[in-house]
Amino acid sequence: MSEPAAGESPVTATSLGVCADEQREESTRILRGELGAPHAAALPEFPSAGPGTTPLTRAVTHLSGLPVELSPHGWRLTGHRAGDDAAARFARSSHRSLVALTADVLGETPAGPTVVRVTGPATLMASLLLPGGEPVLQDPGAVRDVAQAWAFGMAELAAGIDSSLPGAETVVHVHEPLLEQVTGGRVRSSSGFRELPAWDQSAVSAAWQRLAGLSPTWLPLKAGPSSEPVPQASALLFDEAGPVPGDWEEIAGWVESGGRVVVRLRRDGARSVAERALRIAQPWRSLGLSAAALGQVMVVAGPDEALGAAGLRRSAVAARDVADALDVVRHDDLDGLH
Repeated sequence: MSEPAAGESPVTATSLGVCADEQREESTRILRGELGAPHAAALPEFPSAGPGTTPLTRAVTHLSGLPVELSPHGWRLTGHRAGDDAAARFARSSHRSLVALTADVLGETPAGPTVVRVTGPATLMASLLLPGGEPVLQDPGAVRDVAQAWAFGMAELAAGIDSSLPGAETVVHVHEPLLEQVTGGRVRSSSGFRELPAWDQSAVSAAWQRLAGLSPTWLPLKAGPSSEPVPQASALLFDEAGPVPGDWEEIAGWVESGGRVVVRLRRDGARSVAERALRIAQPWRSLGLSAAALGQVMVVAGPDEALGAAGLRRSAVAARDVADALDVVRHDDLDGLH
């Protein structure tokens, strides 16, 4: 997917869409209604619904060629002969139903940018179990198999959304909450008595690179000198409050090389939209980055905890409004916010 020049690209927004209930149609209508093109609506997530549309379940049940089942202790590999169990089949059906519902909500409207959040390979190695009950991380051979199955499976997942939603440009958002534990050797065995071997950061990056070569992807990596190189299809992430001063230089280099930047909004309703936009735009301009380069920014709102309909709408509107304010800066520089 070719990227337009920075000066031609609007600042975009999305919301994670973590929903507190099973109101799938309403949640989908909210996200699509508030985050139409050029912004990116995410497929919503329903963590209270059991096996279905959560980042972990999406990743586990779409591993290419690796059957899984839901055990009392979590998702585990079954071995090729056993096949998937009913929970895995239900989860995939739930995902397909959500995509079909999205198509119904859109009607004749092109889907445009669509974000699907999935658990990344590092977190998957700590969360998915071997048939015997230990985390996949314990077995180097299983780690290699799962990493490859994950990359191809997530690309297939994105391609399936593209083919089901006319005009969709699906972007895979890789969610890695356990990255530091996995690469730091802090994941424990199922008994809790020992720590499992670390999965090297370079191997994690290789898995990300494999997916990025197959499908548009962005990764939640914080900028900083210790960050491994990540593919150009990915993006550096920082919080609305801003990275530490040294990390701004890392972000500047990333932007100048054409990379995208993802800004995660905090839940801070006390500040005005202009104030929130200035917290991002002022240090950006003080580094000498052009206002036009703000077109490489995506604003993301939505905490990991589930939200009701009203909270979901507030989250989507917050992301959209801050992105639109930054787009004013892109055209008129900082004077546009005063």
